[in-house]
Amino acid sequence: MLSAVLLLAPAARGDDSDGAWRNLLMSALAMVSANNLPAAEQLYIKALRQAETFGQEDPRVGATLNSLGLVYKAEKKYPDAESSFRHAQGILEKAYGAESIDAGNVSFNIASVLMEENKQPGAALPYLQRSLFIYQKQFGNQSLKAASVLCMTGDAYRAMKSWPEAEAPLKQCAQIREEVSGILNPDLGEAANSLALVYKAEGKYLLADGQFKLAERIRERSLGIMSPAFADTLEAHAEMLRALGRDKEAEKDATLAAAIRRNEQKTK
Repeated sequence: MLSAVLLLAPAARGDDSDGAWRNLLMSALAMVSANNLPAAEQLYIKALRQAETFGQEDPRVGATLNSLGLVYKAEKKYPDAESSFRHAQGILEKAYGAESIDAGNVSFNIASVLMEENKQPGAALPYLQRSLFIYQKQFGNQSLKAASVLCMTGDAYRAMKSWPEAEAPLKQCAQIREEVSGILNPDLGEAANSLALVYKAEGKYLLADGQFKLAERIRERSLGIMSPAFADTLEAHAEMLRALGRDKEAEKDATLAAAIRRNEQKTK
């Protein structure tokens, strides 16, 4: 659920305060795993207070702020998440370097919040560019972390209706995800769906049709036939097919999507 890796500072041997901080982090992470976000939030706040006893600029403060930001983001408390990530950024860059993995992670987290908070895709782009540079330097151009940044970059441009700028990073993201993880994985399905939407907006209907079909196959098999994400793809595909006069194919996708939505309502 939470997209970035939990950041931990080096242990201080024999330090009971450090042990108490780590115990609070582990308890918070257990609450995250149990999907008890309010409890996780309170435990991370306690861990933050404990970390601050080591100094306001201690990397343990930055690590805790980053983890707290991820919980805030999952709770859709976007202003709180952004504030936590920005505070963490200054501390972690000072502690580990502006081109460290930690700096890349927190830049990516800021971008992800800006994409959600008030829908600010343009504001997210500098943070995405920064995290992509770091990930490519640290892990190589074909890493899955780089792919995540590329997909989010494509989605940012897609939200801005900058279709040519969206197409290139989404294609690169899809290529990396297929090469690294194989064709039947949900992350590739996400990339294919976004790419299909871009092709559709550009009027490249044959390419869009192929990507919609790929996304449908992946999402049905990897997420299940009752997946809301599968329904999203079916609905977007059906809309395009109707516009092209392919009503019979459109009706098939629309009928299945409607069944998924009815099931979704029943399970809420």
